[in-house]
Amino acid sequence: MHGLKVSVAEILGHPGNFRDISIDAELTQVGNALVHEADLPLRGRLRAEAVVEGVLVTGDVATMVDASCARCLREVNEEISLEVVELFVGEGHEVPDEDEVYEVEGFEIDLEPMLRDAVTLALPLNPLCRSDCKGLCAHCGKDLNEGPCSCRQEEIDPRWAALSELRDRLG
Repeated sequence: MHGLKVSVAEILGHPGNFRDISIDAELTQVGNALVHEADLPLRGRLRAEAVVEGVLVTGDVATMVDASCARCLREVNEEISLEVVELFVGEGHEVPDEDEVYEVEGFEIDLEPMLRDAVTLALPLNPLCRSDCKGLCAHCGKDLNEGPCSCRQEEIDPRWAALSELRDRLG
């Protein structure tokens, strides 16, 4: 195995045969709006099993991501563990939509696109430093987890008063 390309020559075309794969690599340039784009250390155990249509890859992978809290923007380190189940379609088999499928390339499969897709989908959309994070003041930007800010509270428009009362009763 070089990089995340894996030879499946010994199992390809022999349904039921499998190969176990240990992953200890970096997945490059993965991120979203609040998860910093970085090279993520990826670890896991996968099994590549020959099936009639090609190679079925299953297993567990894990990584650590650095993110910003969605409320207060503090740095957060979060572990992501996920299960993968993907089919790599072999030569001669029909592919319903070529953009949404992974293919066996000769006698190899490239795990990187599959792992990048799986990890990207598992990234937190709204990471929090803690579940009760109070966030930042909308006016002055003070971190409300450190205490109240000195901003003057604006009077509520009387048209919204009924909703404020309802919020207070439900809260």
